[in-house]
Amino acid sequence: MNKKSYHEMSNEELINAKKVTTIAAVLLTVMLLILLGMGIYISVTKKFSALVAIPFALSPITIINFKNLKKINQELKTRGIS
Repeated sequence: MNKKSYHEMSNEELINAKKVTTIAAVLLTVMLLILLGMGIYISVTKKFSALVAIPFALSPITIINFKNLKKINQELKTRGIS
């Protein structure tokens, strides 16, 4: 799949990418926080669980999503679209 740069996308494509990226980033962040809470709870009540490491291993994905969202917002701002 060819990924267009943000400069090559139309306004509608950018707005759609912003919506999708925002939803994905927020949902992933919430799910990782829930998973971290579950891992801590299981570790405290029973014994150490490897579930605690999973949110830390997957957190770079959320960082990338938020960086992409920032780039999209900057491109929309340069075009005069909020």
